[in-house]
Amino acid sequence: MQKGRWRYPTALVVLSALLVGTFWIVPYLPTNDGPAWVFATHAENHYSDPGAPYSAWFVPAPEFASRGLTLFYAPFEGWLGWDRGLRAALSSMALLSAWGFFFLARAIHPDRRAVGLLGFPLALSWSMYMGFWSFAIATGLGFFVLALAVRLPEPTWKQRALLSALLLGQAVAHVFGAVLTGSALVFLRMAQAPRGKRLSELGRVALTGLPAFAVLVACVALAHDLAGAPLAQGGTRLPWPNALAILPRTIAPGPLGRSLLVTLAVVSAAALAAIRARRRATNATDRGLGVAAVLLLLAAVFAPFQITGWQAFSERFFPLGIALAFLVVPVEQLRPAVRRVTAPLLFALAALWLGTTYPFHVRLTKLCPDAIAGLFAPVRMHGAVMPVILGATELPVYNRTDAEVPLMDPLIHMGCLYATAHGGLPLGSFAGNVAVHPFTERLDAQRPPEPDFGRYYEAINSHAFHHDALFRHKIEDELATFGVFYDAVVVLGARPDDLALWRERGYVADWAEGTALVAHFEPCSVDFTVPRSAVSPAPTFDLHVGDIGLWSGVHVPFVDRDDGLAHFKLTPVPCGDVAVRAHWDATPGERFCLNANAAGDLLGKVTRSSSVLACERH
Repeated sequence: MQKGRWRYPTALVVLSALLVGTFWIVPYLPTNDGPAWVFATHAENHYSDPGAPYSAWFVPAPEFASRGLTLFYAPFEGWLGWDRGLRAALSSMALLSAWGFFFLARAIHPDRRAVGLLGFPLALSWSMYMGFWSFAIATGLGFFVLALAVRLPEPTWKQRALLSALLLGQAVAHVFGAVLTGSALVFLRMAQAPRGKRLSELGRVALTGLPAFAVLVACVALAHDLAGAPLAQGGTRLPWPNALAILPRTIAPGPLGRSLLVTLAVVSAAALAAIRARRRATNATDRGLGVAAVLLLLAAVFAPFQITGWQAFSERFFPLGIALAFLVVPVEQLRPAVRRVTAPLLFALAALWLGTTYPFHVRLTKLCPDAIAGLFAPVRMHGAVMPVILGATELPVYNRTDAEVPLMDPLIHMGCLYATAHGGLPLGSFAGNVAVHPFTERLDAQRPPEPDFGRYYEAINSHAFHHDALFRHKIEDELATFGVFYDAVVVLGARPDDLALWRERGYVADWAEGTALVAHFEPCSVDFTVPRSAVSPAPTFDLHVGDIGLWSGVHVPFVDRDDGLAHFKLTPVPCGDVAVRAHWDATPGERFCLNANAAGDLLGKVTRSSSVLACERH
C-alpha cells in the first residue's frame, strides 16, 4: 500500500464510503441529545416562515459558543428535509473528523498515514452517539488546526494569526473543542521551543488563543443561565464501579469484545507515549502531543462527570486523547518487513471495524422501533406538545451502564424530534443560554403549565416506577392531568396499561403503534348538582386530580331544571377519577357539601356516559 500511487486514495475512498454507509443503513440513528438539537436547528431554519409557531415561545439567540451543528445541518435540512438532511449532516461530521485525523497523522510523519486510517472508525465516537454533535464537529476541526500547527513549527505572525482565526472558528463551533485543541497546542509548542525560549513561546501561544479564550470567558459568564436546569448540578462524579464499567464502550461504543480490544490498544498507546516523552531521542512533536494525550486521557478518567449546567464533562476529553495516543505511535520506526504490512493491516482493521458497525446501528434502532415508526407516521401536530417519556428505551429491561452506548437514553428528547417531523412546540427543547442555545424562552409567552421535569425524570427512572403499579399509576395520572392543557401529547415507552390510562383520561389517539401514542385531549364534563335552595349565594369550585390542581376558586353559572336542582356544568374535566370541591365561603358554618370528605371534596369517576356528582346541602 505504501508503494502504489493509488493505494492510499483508494483506501480513503473505501473507508469514507463505509463510514457514510453506517448512517444510511437505518432510517434514523438513535442518540441522546440529538433530537433536541435537530428541533432547535429546524426551528431556527424555519423561524420566519409564514405561519411558523416558533416565535410564540422563542427569541433567537446568538449561540456563539456551540454553533457547529447549525453550520452542518441547517443547509441539508432545508434542502433534503429533516431525516435525509440529518443523515447527510452526520455523514459530513464523521468525514470531517476522519479526514482531519488522517491529515494530522500525515503532518506528524508521512508514514503515519497508516495510523491515520483508524480515524474513520474512530469518528464514530461516544460523543457522536450521545448527540453532542457541535462538540464532535469542533473536535474534527481541531485535527486540522493541529495538523497546520505541526506543519508550522516556527510560525510567522501571519501564520499565528491564521491559527488564531481557526481556533476562534473552532470555539464558535463548540468552545470546549477549542479549549482541548488549544491545550494540545500549548504542549506541542512547549516541546518544540528551545529550553530558554519556552516562556516567550508560551506568551505567543496565549496571544494566539486569546480570541477563542474570550469566547470561553463569555460562555462561563453566562453559565448561570444553566445552573438551575434539570439534571445540571455541578461537581457530580459517577461511582467508580460504574465509571470503570462504561469505560471500554465510552472509548469505542458497540460490541463489548471490540470495545475491550480498542481500550487495550488505547492504554498501550498512551503508555508508550508516556515512556517516549521521557526520552531525549523522541522528536518534539511526538513528545508534546504524547504528553497532551496522556493528560487528556487522565482527565477523562478523573475529572467530574458533570459540572454546572453540563453533563458528560469528563467524557469530552476522550476523543482527542485517544486520537493523539494513536497518532504518536512511531510506526515508521518498525522494521521494514513489519512496516510494509502495517498499512494493509490497519486498513483491514478499520474496514472490519466499520463493517461491524452496520449491525450495531441496526441494533440501536431496535431500542425504540415504535418511536421511530411514529416519526414517519401520517400525523400533524399543532400548538403545545407535551412529550411523556416512560422509559429510556422500549425494552422491558435496559441497563444504561451495560448498554452498547453507555448512558444513552434514546427516548429522552424524542418528543422534540416528533415536533420536527410533525409540527408543534415541544416541552424540553434546548432554549435558555444565549451562548450555547439558538433560542431563549420568550418571557411573555403564553405557555401551558409545565411538569417538573427533574422530579418526573427521577420518578420514572426509579425502581418503584417499574415495579410498583400504584406508584406508576400515580405518576402517570399526574402527567395526564398536565396534558389537559396541551394540544397534543406524545407518549413513548408505554405499556398496555399505560396506554389504557391515557385513553381513560380522555385522550384520543391520532396515531398509535406498540409502545407509542400520539394523542389529543377531548375533555369530559361534570354535571354537578346542588339543591336549588342552596345556590344563593352560588358556590365556587376547585378541581384537582391527585395532587395536581386544575381549577381554584372558579365561578360557574348554573341551569335550572324541573328536578329542583341547580346544574353546574364543569368543563373541561379529565375523564377518570377527579375530586371536585364546591365551597360557600360566605357560609362559614356549612362551607362544603354534606356528603364531601374531610377535605371538602366530592370524589367521582367521570366518563363520557356518566358524569353526575350530586352535592347534598341543608
